[in-house]
Amino acid sequence: MLFRSVDNQDVPHRFVLSGIYELPFGRGKTFAGNAHPAANAVFGGWSIGSIVTWASGRPYSLTVSGNPANTGTIGIVNRPNVVGDPNSGERTLQRDFNTAAFAPNAQYTIGNLGRNAMRQRSFFGWDFSAMKNFRLHERATLQFRFEAFQFTNTPRFGQAGNALGTANFGTITGADTPRNLQFGLKLIW
Repeated sequence: MLFRSVDNQDVPHRFVLSGIYELPFGRGKTFAGNAHPAANAVFGGWSIGSIVTWASGRPYSLTVSGNPANTGTIGIVNRPNVVGDPNSGERTLQRDFNTAAFAPNAQYTIGNLGRNAMRQRSFFGWDFSAMKNFRLHERATLQFRFEAFQFTNTPRFGQAGNALGTANFGTITGADTPRNLQFGLKLIW
């Protein structure tokens, strides 16, 4: 039963909301519909968009440094024994789970912790865009784009160290890509 588990890609909860909204400013719109051409060039033709994502973390397995089970192969992973509550105590970057809740498996045995028994932290992401269209000709439009990926710069922490007996066991040492901004021009015809 120790090998029965959820898949490595299992994400039990995932929420995604996306949309684009054309702002009601400028010529022919609700606000400033009769605006001067210069004002319309600045304030008219804008759209904003967002993609908001919240998801549970993916599962991962804990291992034991070395090869106490003496399996003779890297394909069989040594898992620790559970000796306490992995979720007790405060969750920090230096201690993502209760590291004292695990002990190395005895020599020539496989530990009692199942596969993919741990879960990474959930993550939140918000991608934002603002677009302005400039009508060049009847069949040609120039679009200015501003895009912000991870707009709120909310950290998406990586997996905690998973090898019992190493210095970073239970410690998160990395994060996914931080906020990324880009500007662009696109010719649409």
